[in-house]
Amino acid sequence: RARPARPAHETIMAPTHSTCFCNNRGGVGKTFMAFQTACEAARSRPDANVLVVDFSLYSDVTALLLGGSAREGFGAPMKGLQVTVENTTADTRAEGLIRDLELAIDADDDDARAGMKKKTKGSVFGAFFSKPSPAAAASSRREIDLQKYMIRPAAHNPAIPPNLYLIPSAGAVSWTDTQETNDDAADAAADDDEFVDAMDTTDRAPLWTRKGDAWHRAGARLARALDDLPPSFDAVFVDTDHLAACVLTKLALASCESVVVPLSFDDGDFNRLFQDVTGNALFTDVMIPMKAKGQLRARVKRMVFSKVGSNKNEAVTTAGGIESPFKPSKTVMDQMDAMAQQVWAACTHDERYKQLFAGAEELAPGQYGGGNIVGAFTAKFFTAMKMAPDLAANLSKMMGLPLCTMTSRTYHAPSGLEGQSGKPVLDSLKSETQRLVAGLLDDRYNLPLFES
Repeated sequence: RARPARPAHETIMAPTHSTCFCNNRGGVGKTFMAFQTACEAARSRPDANVLVVDFSLYSDVTALLLGGSAREGFGAPMKGLQVTVENTTADTRAEGLIRDLELAIDADDDDARAGMKKKTKGSVFGAFFSKPSPAAAASSRREIDLQKYMIRPAAHNPAIPPNLYLIPSAGAVSWTDTQETNDDAADAAADDDEFVDAMDTTDRAPLWTRKGDAWHRAGARLARALDDLPPSFDAVFVDTDHLAACVLTKLALASCESVVVPLSFDDGDFNRLFQDVTGNALFTDVMIPMKAKGQLRARVKRMVFSKVGSNKNEAVTTAGGIESPFKPSKTVMDQMDAMAQQVWAACTHDERYKQLFAGAEELAPGQYGGGNIVGAFTAKFFTAMKMAPDLAANLSKMMGLPLCTMTSRTYHAPSGLEGQSGKPVLDSLKSETQRLVAGLLDDRYNLPLFES
């Protein structure tokens, strides 16, 4: 598989941007947004590499990048995930990365365990992760090189820019099949009184239900690995699962610098960011406790209203200060303002919420075009992403075809869906995606739009 080579003389510099996409509600457009923005970032700055990491249990962004979500029939895997399984192994996908992160124990970690009877047995991530392959065991004390786990999607899906790389996962193959009960290890531990398991979980709990903080050692190592990427990598995007309390999402929040939170207009979905009976509220149950424990690296950079209808292709600023690259209806704009004001109300009610937003504590009235402090907060942290027409969106997902490289020709999806989108529609979608990318990253992502 093609991977970027690091010259021996090349210095190490952390990527300028590392962003995870998080929300504890499925269906808000998180993966679609991650897919479109990552592809546009790679397209609009071809002199820099972009890395996508798939930490979602469903591996949807992997499927999109490696050929799409189309299936040959009922019960068949998505095309992109089939490509993943055929071209990677458990040692070279995301699950292999996590296993190697846990094995790569620092000297400080060894010192911390010096008082134990014996080294910790088991893994916070599951039975699979406590059983290293010979190759993983041999390199367990080395620094983690993320290039070992990368695949270049363009080698399998020519619609993807060639400077985009992916650390894939493979759905159930990666995250369910790794959760088999480790009976042999459990029996051995039961027979050996010298083993003390310092982790507050067992090998028998599914990955997405595991609690405690033993994952954080791996999170710290992942942050270091991201910082150690070659300087040709300027941007990293991480897709996460809607189970925000899952250790995979926590790994992303502990290693990335920024969080993008896609939003729907459903009030119940919105309020679950703050209160969730399952304990998955992104802000209250996950980010605030992580920050209190010194585990949170990421801060909220944007909250993006996704799937927003458009009345006109012209930039507009809502009455509350939200800049949108297109004009939604007045009702929608009022709803966007109301939700933004609810977030600000939470920040004023509890300082811990404000601390989750990058630079919120330094905001002053009049900044970012906002008249008062509420307007400044709204203008800085909120924006919108237009809802793509059904045909364009479905073709994009089923064929693994990013909007930024789509043209007005007729496309034929494996499912039988076919059609074409008009040039004005595609041009507006491309322009708005580029503007979103520039807002998330910087103005160097500015290559002229791909011809529709």
